[in-house]
Amino acid sequence: MQTGATGTVDSIAVLGYEKCSEQDTITPLEIFKGAAMVTSGGIAPWQREVQPRELDVRLVGLNPGVVTMQMGTQVIADSTLKEDELFDVLYVPGGVGSGELTSDERVLGAIRRHHEAGKVVAANCSGVGVLARAGVLDDSPVTCVAAVARGLRAEGFNVPVGRRMWIGNPATGIWTSTGSYGVHGGAVALVAHYLGRETGTIVSMMFDTLSGLGDVIFEEVGPEFYHHPELEESFQDYFQDMLLPRVTADAPAAGEARR
Repeated sequence: MQTGATGTVDSIAVLGYEKCSEQDTITPLEIFKGAAMVTSGGIAPWQREVQPRELDVRLVGLNPGVVTMQMGTQVIADSTLKEDELFDVLYVPGGVGSGELTSDERVLGAIRRHHEAGKVVAANCSGVGVLARAGVLDDSPVTCVAAVARGLRAEGFNVPVGRRMWIGNPATGIWTSTGSYGVHGGAVALVAHYLGRETGTIVSMMFDTLSGLGDVIFEEVGPEFYHHPELEESFQDYFQDMLLPRVTADAPAAGEARR
């Protein structure tokens, strides 16, 4: 079994916040909960030698009560973010509310706390901008939605022009995925890496990922996206300030990752 920097992955938190994306949030949550069913033995398409164990997967809200997502879907989180709580994987989804999230010290502090403790910090879409504002990204490659890629590059972050569906970096504990199209593959690849190939195989068959993407889901770097310069520029012009507000004097610059 693959393990994180601090040992076996026993808990995963997906952050729920106002105006997070339904797809960016619920897709990885369902995949991780599916992985929990596999590790517990609840789904066993064949006899496995590994002993069943519990994997705690939660949607964690910033406040008690309902979380209203960007398209109006309302959900109730499994628990509320606590200052003294650590998960083996902290997952920050994207969404139009990510801009406000980049200045929420509760979230930035939680990201730093997990990173400094050697936990896995993951994000998709514009949630990668929140990791940038938390100061946990170094000069290692990351991927994100096209709408914020230009802004991150302008601040010195390493977002290759040939964006990848996902980029995992076990050495730094950072795992990033592109926008909604890449969220599914990125989440399954994370499961395969940190919970083991067999669990990844079962989960990828449950969600039909293996048939769609093939063995690349067992790699740390996903397929390369097509590059549409003019279209990407239009969407960056429209969404960038909403999803990734301009850096302030107090915000960490690129390369100031906290270790």
